[in-house]
Amino acid sequence: MSYFHAISGSPSTLSRNSFLLQGLEQRLAPYEIGLRSSHAIELQPFKAGASDRLADLINTVRDAQAVLLITPVPSEDWAGSMKTLLQFLPAGALQYRPLLLIGTGGSIDELPNLERSLGGELTRLNGRLALSSIHIGPKNWIFSVSRAPWLTAGTELRLNRALEQLQSLAEQAVAVS
Repeated sequence: MSYFHAISGSPSTLSRNSFLLQGLEQRLAPYEIGLRSSHAIELQPFKAGASDRLADLINTVRDAQAVLLITPVPSEDWAGSMKTLLQFLPAGALQYRPLLLIGTGGSIDELPNLERSLGGELTRLNGRLALSSIHIGPKNWIFSVSRAPWLTAGTELRLNRALEQLQSLAEQAVAVS
């Protein structure tokens, strides 16, 4: 089964990014595309087994049809987790895979700063943002005490449209290879 790989730059595995990852997996299922994911926080050098997880990340990214980078915008002070993780990857690791950047938290005005902060590493890794980045901030979520957070209808629509486009780009890339 083909798959996309999502990398979360959140400082916690128990965050809105985790709920977003679950939703992405459900959205990709109709296309028969699996979703594998990694959390930057689990790859910090002092964590037990981090080097094995990094080797696994390199292998799964190499074989993925597309890569999703899901990380807090700079004002959230955690965009550094994603940048640091990208620095651990060997040059060319993204091998021109189509990428989708999803900035979480903060404000949409900060999305260009996030793109700039990751730009140098993406170039070194041969990554390219295939689509316009998406911002999913606090106002794009609905919270309830009776169930897990979910995205607003407009945010769902934007995300679904982006995933459809990414899937189409990934298919084109495979056909050309």
